[in-house]
Amino acid sequence: MKKCSVWIDGKQVVTDRIREDLPLSGKLREIIEKDIPMDRIIDEVRVDGDIVCKNGEYVRDMDGRDGESLELLTVPLEDVLKESVRTLVSHLSQVARLFSEIGRSLRKGKINEVFGGDGAYKDQGGAYVQGIESMVAAQVLVSQIRGVSTDGVSRESLTLVEDEARFEELLQSMLIAQEAQDWILLADLIEYELVPIFEKGLSSSEQYYQNVFVGAT
Repeated sequence: MKKCSVWIDGKQVVTDRIREDLPLSGKLREIIEKDIPMDRIIDEVRVDGDIVCKNGEYVRDMDGRDGESLELLTVPLEDVLKESVRTLVSHLSQVARLFSEIGRSLRKGKINEVFGGDGAYKDQGGAYVQGIESMVAAQVLVSQIRGVSTDGVSRESLTLVEDEARFEELLQSMLIAQEAQDWILLADLIEYELVPIFEKGLSSSEQYYQNVFVGAT
């Protein structure tokens, strides 16, 4: 594979340490390990001007190309983390509100609206399915934020579910209530146990944002 020039944030870098027999993806990994500071994160990767990776996701295959130039654009890790926490706060607020609406609908007997067919979420499998998917997305987002946090104390302060075992028991109880079509019990579990978990997670996320970003300024 031909030797290619490497540019990081508009500046050309020396690539003598990178093995020429590596595919472009292999070269990219070595560049990230050796030349990208710990406080920055890759935002975009281009091969000969074509975008192959954006926001951490590959949009086209890198390998098999004899690229003459490899361009990396980075952004401060703190900016990415800050935006992620903002997204989490907004998302948790929506999840808590959605499950509160689900609980009220169950008590009113609006079963078809909760589980599909009617309502605003009928094209997404119903409000309940949308709520479960949003709950999983929140857990993934928390894990991602904790993964990129550089401060161990701050990382540990961001918690969505404090008691994982109890949370799993709650989800199992919700499933049993759903299978038994005991809608009042399901409403009770959602309103009195599940929603408070997300409200507490929302409070934790807001406090995390204040401690890490507002308090640091």
